[in-house]
Formats: sequence, structure tokens, C-alpha cells
Amino acid sequence: MLDFPRWKIWAVILTLLIGCLYAVPSFLPERIATQLPKVFQAKVNLGLDLAGGSYLLLEAQTSDVAKARIALMEDQIRTELRKSDGRIAIGEMSTRDNKLTFMVREPSQVDAAVERIRPLTQGAGMTGQRDFNVEVRDGNTIVVTPTDAGIAKSVEDAMTVATEVIRKRIDEMGTREPTVIREGASRIVVQVPGLQDPSALKALLGQTAKLEFKLVDTTANPVDLAKGIAPIGSEVVPYPNNPAGGPVIAVKRQVMVSGDELTDARQAYEPKTNAPVVTITFNRSGANKFARTTQANVGKPFAMILDGKVLSAPNINEPILGGSAQISGNFTVESANQLAISLRSGKLPVALKVVQESTVSPELGADSIKAGITASILAVVAVALFMFATYGRWGFYANLAVTINVLVILGVMGLLNATLTLPGIAGFVLTIGTAVDANVLIYERIREELRRGRSVVQAIEFGYKEASRTIFEANVTHAIAGGIMLVLGSGPIKGFAIVLLIGIATSVFTAVTFTRLLATRWLRAKRPTQIKMGPLRIVPDNTNIGFVRIRHIAFIVTALLTIGAIGLTFARGLNLGVDFVGGVSIEEKFASPPPIDEVRSTVNGLGLGEASLQQLADKNIVSIRLPLPDTADEGATDRVVEKVKTALAAKFPGAKFSNYSTVSGKVSGELVQNGMLAVALAIVGIAIFSWFRYEWQFGVSTAVAIVHDVLMTVGFFALTQLAFDLNIVAAVLTIIGYSINDKMVIDDRIRENMRKYRKMDMKALIDLSVNETLPRTVMTSFTIMLALGALLIFGGHVLRGFTAAMMLGIVVGTYSSVYVSSSLLITLGLKPNPTDRKVTTGLASNAERVGPRNEG
Repeated sequence: MLDFPRWKIWAVILTLLIGCLYAVPSFLPERIATQLPKVFQAKVNLGLDLAGGSYLLLEAQTSDVAKARIALMEDQIRTELRKSDGRIAIGEMSTRDNKLTFMVREPSQVDAAVERIRPLTQGAGMTGQRDFNVEVRDGNTIVVTPTDAGIAKSVEDAMTVATEVIRKRIDEMGTREPTVIREGASRIVVQVPGLQDPSALKALLGQTAKLEFKLVDTTANPVDLAKGIAPIGSEVVPYPNNPAGGPVIAVKRQVMVSGDELTDARQAYEPKTNAPVVTITFNRSGANKFARTTQANVGKPFAMILDGKVLSAPNINEPILGGSAQISGNFTVESANQLAISLRSGKLPVALKVVQESTVSPELGADSIKAGITASILAVVAVALFMFATYGRWGFYANLAVTINVLVILGVMGLLNATLTLPGIAGFVLTIGTAVDANVLIYERIREELRRGRSVVQAIEFGYKEASRTIFEANVTHAIAGGIMLVLGSGPIKGFAIVLLIGIATSVFTAVTFTRLLATRWLRAKRPTQIKMGPLRIVPDNTNIGFVRIRHIAFIVTALLTIGAIGLTFARGLNLGVDFVGGVSIEEKFASPPPIDEVRSTVNGLGLGEASLQQLADKNIVSIRLPLPDTADEGATDRVVEKVKTALAAKFPGAKFSNYSTVSGKVSGELVQNGMLAVALAIVGIAIFSWFRYEWQFGVSTAVAIVHDVLMTVGFFALTQLAFDLNIVAAVLTIIGYSINDKMVIDDRIRENMRKYRKMDMKALIDLSVNETLPRTVMTSFTIMLALGALLIFGGHVLRGFTAAMMLGIVVGTYSSVYVSSSLLITLGLKPNPTDRKVTTGLASNAERVGPRNEG
């Protein structure tokens, strides 16, 4: 265990050195970082909550994909059946119920028609199915129906194209370093640093830019049109911003020329009126189609249709042969330029709707960075001083390992091009506290073995060996919670989970392997006969508290507190954030603490709906929550935010906008569902791991204790009415991870003592195990509380609820580990198994020869 050959020493040092080197670019200015070798230019990206900017979550209207596929198939079938080498006459096609239905006029040609149509279908990925089913009904009626596999493949293809189209559109705007990524099957996340007014971006991204030229059906009956009825083979199309009952026209469903055949689009001006227009240029195929169509239809009107609405419907006065055209439609210069960008970058194959958005001011981002750095530095200093005072030289080893661990986390994040968010900073601060846990486990075990009479070398070797197993098992459970956050989480939860998971992997390496290397080198150089640690001891040696004796009282207290927490939650409810209830959330920072009643009356006077206000811990900041505008207009939310900002700035001089976010009802419902599912899966997953790793009693007691911890945390938020949002779900999942970490350490010691003291009374054995691990439990809780205390005081108001939840969770988790989980094992009937011959190998057998420690 303490054998470190030279190659292994260099492997450890080089690994940590490379990890630290990858962290360097994140601390350097951009101009210097770009001069480094390319392999070391990767750096950590700052999230919008730190850099300021806009975030949009776009959802595809997937029902449109099926309609587009049917329309394309309709054109293909018409073309195929009209071929001159064997024309097949058919009746009008119906697209009702999302399927194509038409009749073959000559029954003898039905089989030939089917043979021509089947090759138009394609395989739907690896499913073995076709994208359309073709069947004959009633002898001469052919029905072509899209399959589920075909629609799924079409949606996947459409989302891939849509992601690229959006990226091109944002690049055309000249925006710096945007992030465009897929999320799930039908959503796209767009993050644009530095963009404070996303209204133009939303207008650009919300425009499908599906441009079509179709002939106007002049045979349509105006009375039928007013009812939305078009002649067979035609469809009703409205004009832009058309009110109910407004003007519409009928156009042929067949497309003359589409925007797919454009090579360029530019904003220009109409020579006679100087009005903004968009000039377009077709490719050769499009130019030929446009020329043929205009030649054959001189004197007839044709419609320019954009995203299902008529821009204009002029007459074709003469053939248009030059391969170019001009689009007019009451444009402004800005809207004409946006349309030109959309047409140049290509049409979106599916309509996208903004379902969640937020904007953070650069000032708030700068404040968050400053607060996060301050909290991190204070956390490092406080934990480092405490560890050094408690463990001396060994504390120095732990502090060095924690410092390197932070740098390696940054290096790994830079290598992965990950994004650091404000919850990610909280993850860093928490990592500082939890990273020392492994060292505390090791050092307390070394102390314990020294008291048992082992030599220095044996104590260190046995301490690392036994603690390493416990560290691994505890971190597996922590990783389960982190993995669930990463998979089911959204936004801030994912940012926190990334730092947490990377921190779990790197902290095990630095805290165990690296400190063991330092200990080995010291042993070889000094060959000490005793180990001196620091003078500070929170838990005295040989502490022998009778925890089990008062378990019945503890059970009663626990039951009363849990019932009280549940009652409070149902009676008062939770102050759910906009993440969970949907709506618009605006934060405004005032020059001095404002009168809340005046702020409320100012906002309510705008007629935007009933406002819910909350003055945050920083009394100068007020959170304002409003319902979402009851309209499909994409710009409605922006107008709501602008009205609130303008009204408050006029009423309260010096008031400044900090940030806003909107969440649709659909997304908020999903977040509630995913949050509850994440917590439930974490509890079940960790309990199952504990069950399989030990006996079933350990799994049940662990699950009960974790449920207790979660309910107590939720009850705390019901009592205090602090905002309960996604950050708090991340805190609850972290509490679950920490709590099980603590319980795993105690359970592992109980299992070890069950093997060593087979005839010891179970109550005495559990008391012995809890007392043996009590120094580690208290020390770890204290170091994490030091780190969280720095975050609570200096981390800023955004993370205050998260930090409060974590601090409560540490206290509750420590209590449940000692008084609920461990004592419950007796109630569940856990007993040592005399036939259990599983003992740890090597030095573990030496532990049995040493015999039980003096319990008196």
C-alpha cells in the first residue's frame, strides 16, 4: 500500500501537473491565452449568470414535421404518376387526418400506381420500418400514412438541420461566442453572452423563413373564404397580423418555387418609394422554374408566402426571366435585414417556440464572480487553517491536495470546454469542504491505529488501506446523486452536477493517491518512530457516548419533527420559484431599500396581472413575479419586462435592472416532475446500492434516514418561505449525497466490527462503531460548514437559499446518521452472523490479532 516505485511517482506528478497546466489559460487574459500552444488554449467558459447575456430554450413544433413530410410526399407522388412514359390519372388528394388519400381513376392501374409509390418511401433509420405505409382500400383508393418511426427520424433530421440554421443566423448577427446545443429530442438551447435585449434574436430565431411562391386561386368563393373553406387543391392563407375575420386569400397547394432554391438574399430599397425590400436570387433550377411559371401565367396573381402568411400577391405582368425577384411587405430596415439573414441561412425545417428565457445584466454577472471568488478564498483559508491546526503536517498535505484538486477541476473543465455557472462556483466551494473528508477519514483512522499500539508504518498503511475502501463506496453514492442531476437536471442543476462529478473523481486521486505519495516520501526520508498531529481536537480520544440508549427518545423526537415538517409544508406551502410555477421573474436593484408597498402598487398599476414581490436578503434587491402574457406574440414578454423596468426607473431614481427569466407552464411542469423524479431516484438508487453492498437492513435504514433529511429540508423552506427553485433541488440532491456519504462511513465500520467482534452485543457494537467514527463525522461536518458559511455570508443573494438548505442538510444529515440510521438497525433486527467468514485480508487479520479495543 505504501510502495511507490519511481515510475508511479512520476506518473502521479505528471498527471497532476498536466491537470494544473490546463487550468492556467482560464486565469489569463484572452490576448495572452491565444499565444499559448494550441493544446493549452482550452479554457473554462463563463455561464451567462457570470458573464451576463441572454438564454433561450426553443422547442420544436414537431406536429409541423409530419405535415411537411406529407406535403413533400404529395408533390413526389403527383410528379411520379404524371410521368409521360405511363401517366396514371388520379383524383384530388386529401391530407385529412395527417395522411394522403386519393383515388385512381382506372382500377386496372392501381397496382402500377402502388409500384411507383413504394420506391418513394425510405427506411426509417435502423428500425427496419419504412417512413410511409402504402395500402389500397376499397379497390381503387390508395392511402399513404407516415409511420411513427418515419416521423421520429424526420424530427431528428429536422432538429439537426434546425440547430445548424440557428447557428448560422446568430453568426450572421455578428454576435460573439454564442452557444447552440441540442437538448433532448425536440429542444435547442441558445446562449448569447453580452446580449441584453433578446427581442431581435427571438424574432430572428422564431422566423421559420419558409418562403414559397404559389399561384392565387381566383375561382375561390369569397363567402367560403370567409368561413375558411378553399376549393379542392387549394388552401386558405391569411395576411400577417391578421385579426379574426380579417382578409385571407386562397392559393394553390402546389409550390411554384421555394426558398430552398435561393442563392442569396439582401436588404435593399425600392427605387420609386425608397421603401425597404428584400432582393432574392435563385439558383439555376429555381430561376428556370420561376421563368416557366411566370411565362405560363401572365396576367394572373401569384402570392409570396412567408411562414404560412401572405407578404404580397401581385399580378404577373410579364415573364420574370432574370433569376431574381423582390419581396415587399411593409418592412422596416431592421425587419428586412432579419428576413434576408433568415433566407440566406436557410429555412428552419420546423417551427421553434421560445419556452424559457432569461437575461442577466453584466453588472450582476460581475458581482456574482466577485462574490464567488471572495467566498472561495475565505472557504479555502478557513478550511486550511482548521486542517493545519487539527493535523499539523498531515493537514498541510490535505491543504496542498485540496489546492491542486481545485486547479485540476478547472483544468478538466477547460479540456472539456465546460461552462462554469454560479451554482458551479457553489460546487467548487462545496468541493473544498468535502475534498478534505477523505483525508479526515484517513488521518482519524491512522490516529485510531496508533492508539491500538501499531507502529507508525503499520498505522499509516492500515489507515490508507481501510479508509480507501470506505472512500470509494461513499463516493459511488455521491456520484449516483450527481449523475441523476446531470441526466434529469436543467440549467443550474447541470452546471452544479458537472463540477460535483469532476470533483468527486479528482478529489479521490488527490486526497488518497497524492497524499499517500507525500506520506511515503516522508516515511522514507525521516523514518519517524511517532506521529505528531495538531493540538486541536473537537472530539476527545476514546469518546464513549451511549447513543443507542436514547434511541427511543430520538425516534420520538424525529417522528415529531418529521410530522411537523410535513404539516408545515401542507399548511403553508412552498414559495415556489418561477422555475416551478411558470411566469416572468424580474429582479430590480434599488439605490436603497424601497418601500415594498409602493413597488407593488407601481407594478400592479401597469395592468400586467397580479404581481408577487419578495425583498431578498440584500434589502436593495426586489424579486417581482408576474404571470406570462396571455398571447402567442413572441415579443409580449419583452414588452412586459420593459414596462416594469421603465416604470420602476421613473418612480425610484437609481433603480437598475439585474436579470429576468421566463418559464412556460409546460416547462415548469416538466421541471417539477423531473425534480421530484431526481430526488426519488437518488433515494432508491443509493438505498439499493447500500442494500447490495451490505445487508438489507442497511438499505432500509439508509432510505428512511434520507427521506427524513429531505422532509426536514422541505419543511424548513415551508417555515421560512425562502424561494424554492432549481438551485434548491440541487441542494437537496447534494444533501442526499452527503448524508449517504456519512452513513456509509458508519455502516462500513459497523460491518467491520461485526466481523471482528462476533459475540459482542449489537447495541454495544453500534455504540462502539458510532463513537469510533464520531471524530470523522464531526470534523467533516465542521469543515463543510466553514466552507458553506463563507458562501452564505459572501456568496451573494442568488445562492443564499441554496447555502441555507445545504447548512441545514449537514446538521440534519449528521443527526440522522447517528440517531436514526444506525439505531434503526437494531429495530430492524440486524445481528452479527457467526458463519460470516468475510474478513479483510492482509493487515485486517493483524487487527483481529490485536483484539478489541478497551471500551471502558
